[in-house]
Amino acid sequence: MSASTGILLLDFICRPFLKFGLKFPMIGFTLLFIVYGFIAYGALKSAFLSENHY
Repeated sequence: MSASTGILLLDFICRPFLKFGLKFPMIGFTLLFIVYGFIAYGALKSAFLSENHY
């Protein structure tokens, strides 16, 4: 799989949600912040768990 294939698949998966977000902007922004919040939480959690603070 190349990067262009991943971008194409992401486009097909996200396009219906983006159309919904454009019709209802507050719900779209809320869902966007929730998704980015989970991604940031996972990244920060893995970064702090990789260090041993014993």
